Amino acid sequence: MLFKSVLSALALSVSGAFAAAGQLQQLTANIGPNPTNVGIFYYKPAKLASPPPLIVAMHYCTGTAQAYFTGTTYATLADQHGFIVIYPNAPTAGGCWDVATNATLTHNAGGDSLGIVSSVRWAIENWGVDATRVFATGTSSGAMMTNVLMGAYPDVFAAGSLFS
Repeated sequence: MLFKSVLSALALSVSGAFAAAGQLQQLTANIGPNPTNVGIFYYKPAKLASPPPLIVAMHYCTGTAQAYFTGTTYATLADQHGFIVIYPNAPTAGGCWDVATNATLTHNAGGDSLGIVSSVRWAIENWGVDATRVFATGTSSGAMMTNVLMGAYPDVFAAGSLFS
């Protein structure tokens, strides 16, 4: 049932304009390997499911974690369903994700994908995220990164939903 709720949240959340109860926070902890210095931001609602699922929500080219936080309803849905949202921020000047290098396309080899996965692994270890309910979603370049994560890290993500 919660799995269906999370997938419904993924499908409905790209419509924008919402009012989350909390604020977007930057994760400044050492998350482990992050070779391209992907910025990691997160939204944690006041009331979490036990254990909480996790959605990684990735922005489009020229976008930012902050823009995706304010332009989608993931945080509002997190308030309703008790999941955590990680909003990675692409490290490139144009805001596009590295979706084509051998490093990012290869399990644990580097690139933006490893930085994102390191944040997921950190969240599982430090926030008690349910490792069987980790999902990824994104728009445009974020959709391509969703595909990369599904292919390179099937051991980390239960499912992905993309919008391009």
